[in-house]
Amino acid sequence: MSFVDWRADVAHGSALVRCEPLLWSAERHAYPSPCSHAPCPLPCDVHLWVDADSPERAALMAHADVLVSRMPLPPASARRRVCELLAGHPGCLAAAVLDTFMRCVVGVRDRTGAVSFARLERGRARDPIPPHVVGSLVHAWAVSRGSPRALRSVEPMPRR
Repeated sequence: MSFVDWRADVAHGSALVRCEPLLWSAERHAYPSPCSHAPCPLPCDVHLWVDADSPERAALMAHADVLVSRMPLPPASARRRVCELLAGHPGCLAAAVLDTFMRCVVGVRDRTGAVSFARLERGRARDPIPPHVVGSLVHAWAVSRGSPRALRSVEPMPRR
């Protein structure tokens, strides 16, 4: 579970990104997951993220809403990897790849198939936010009709 602050040109707020195990029985898992938070600019968003570098998860990649690569690449290579992941998986909306500066390069496919990149600033946090958290937040932003280019930052919330 990750608590993050996010900022965009038009709004800002906090979000809880939680990962629940993928259960194969519909009887054992409520879908969508119950959400009890107050209304805010970023709605609840239930989706499947998959580690694109995990051979054990290869079968799930065709169903992924968000694909993630945790192997750091130089920034230009990370952008190419995002484009390759989205091009190879037409049902996937977003891809996040860690770059060698420990920032996430995140791309979102639009209705025409073109990829727009979120240009997230380097935050004050020393430790990077895991790419699946950033990718999930960008996915929620995109499905709520936010432009990836409008997102400015995603940072961990201080622990109390």
